[in-house]
Amino acid sequence: MKTLLHILFLLSFSLSLFAQDCYTEATQENIKSDYCQLWFGRTFQGTIGDDNQRIEIRFVEISKDSESHFKYHVKGKSRVMNNVCDFDGYMIVEQIMLLNETKRDCHEPDLSGGIIYGTYVLNENPNQNHVGRFTGDFKSMFDKSPHGFNLNNVWFGQDGFNAFMGTWESYNNDEPRFCAWGLQLPLSMHDDLFKHYDKELYLFNSKYMDRGWKTYVLSNLKSFIKVPKNFETNELRFADDFIEYPTEEIDQANREEKKKWWE
Repeated sequence: MKTLLHILFLLSFSLSLFAQDCYTEATQENIKSDYCQLWFGRTFQGTIGDDNQRIEIRFVEISKDSESHFKYHVKGKSRVMNNVCDFDGYMIVEQIMLLNETKRDCHEPDLSGGIIYGTYVLNENPNQNHVGRFTGDFKSMFDKSPHGFNLNNVWFGQDGFNAFMGTWESYNNDEPRFCAWGLQLPLSMHDDLFKHYDKELYLFNSKYMDRGWKTYVLSNLKSFIKVPKNFETNELRFADDFIEYPTEEIDQANREEKKKWWE
């Protein structure tokens, strides 16, 4: 399991050779900055297990350690279907890379100002139901503004450029399960949940609709998701190749997705 996850991590978190050449190590010079706002107040979409079960992660408190510039204390909530759990833990920043704009061709708008690499340990409340521990690696691409740091979302999609990737292990000592989450389209164990279709449009595999994804997919049909009748084909698709959903069902999905389940 560890070997497989390590391979997936390297594949999904790697930049192109071009992009790698544009970033330089800058950890010591930038580690004292506070990056809390990169992750605070965001709901991340994820998958847990090998059947693409939806999991949501929300960081509700983040603070920088008073003694170590590398460590961040976090609290938050996880949700799988209707099961909401509290968690607390920490994140360790291991490396900070900054864009080197003095290098040739490193002025592309798709490149972020910097990248943070690190690890995390999140422990769910043992007194709640279906709980365990999240561990793994994270990668966050950021830009600096007059108001602080912001996640850079130009690498939209399933590429793992803003993602947490690792395992969830039950306190009952069960076998660790794959678990990853990101901004919009999470990484999945078999990479068959979403796939890129055209520009910023992604196709959703309808066989996973009942794994907690229905309201999320329907609420984003008009923005970046379509549901094809045949997910596997790579042929050109026409209007009647996509599944249509009633307006009432879409409206209900929007209401469900707007609920603040973490409060």
